[in-house]
Amino acid sequence: MDYPTLKLLHITLAMVSGSGFALRVGAHLSGADWVRHRLARTVPHLIDTALLASAIGLLWMWQWTPLTQPWLQAKLAALVGYVLCGAMALRSSPAQLSRSLTFATMAAACFLFIVSAAVSKRALLLG
Repeated sequence: MDYPTLKLLHITLAMVSGSGFALRVGAHLSGADWVRHRLARTVPHLIDTALLASAIGLLWMWQWTPLTQPWLQAKLAALVGYVLCGAMALRSSPAQLSRSLTFATMAAACFLFIVSAAVSKRALLLG
């Protein structure tokens, strides 16, 4: 696969992953039953695995190691935050609305930072 195609795949998977997360959080908070369905819990993992594979492919094509690029280090740190906050948002009961919203908002902020770092190739939002 050539670089432009892999990059487009990576960007598409990132948008699908982020949109899917927002959809699942909204459904979770509204008490929708489909969120607990096996398919709704499995498909995001498949998408995220493909997203990670495309990221590794891009790193391999550019021969970058994440530890030598500050913006990639920042993206990895934000990715950990995104995963942890997202898991907490979806594990909170819908009755714990403020807790779910707090973690969902933190996950969304991490996601937006990841996108910002990818676009700007900078580790910080300012500068």
